[in-house]
Amino acid sequence: MMLIYMIRIKLLLCFIAILSCSSPMSQIDTFQKELLSEVEEILCPNVKFIEGLDRITITNQNLDLYNLKFHEVKWKCYSNIIRSNEITDNIDLDISFKVDYIEDTSNFQSETFNFIIVLLDENDKIITKQKFSRSFLSKSKSEIIKIKEGLINIVVKNSQDQIYNYQLLLGLIKDEKD
Repeated sequence: MMLIYMIRIKLLLCFIAILSCSSPMSQIDTFQKELLSEVEEILCPNVKFIEGLDRITITNQNLDLYNLKFHEVKWKCYSNIIRSNEITDNIDLDISFKVDYIEDTSNFQSETFNFIIVLLDENDKIITKQKFSRSFLSKSKSEIIKIKEGLINIVVKNSQDQIYNYQLLLGLIKDEKD
């Protein structure tokens, strides 16, 4: 254990020496945090869809255009220990959606939809709530839409690894114009 600590310190000093000549201080701080932090897998909260919001039908001028639903949701949870008093619990989400077109369309255009992610504690108190907007180019056949930006990361500070008692809720929401 002491050997690992000494190796980390030596690596940190080497990185600081190398980066101090060529990088801004913010990058040095980032490298220092990464080197000195410990990541440990933890149990995830219960992940489920908000009742009635797991799928929606998008309409335009009273015509049903397409159905949208969650296709696949993957998640990973871990604690990130930076210092003894700075611990964050993290949830990384990888989400894809399925679009099923109802009407054949020859007018291909950019479509937008919204979804929300809500993290509730064991007393159903909202810990975090985030709304996301995604766009895609409509096609004439069904398709799977992946989030281009990659993983969605939810960070909870000082939960004492208790997020496994929480609930993570996902839901699709209609635009105000629909």
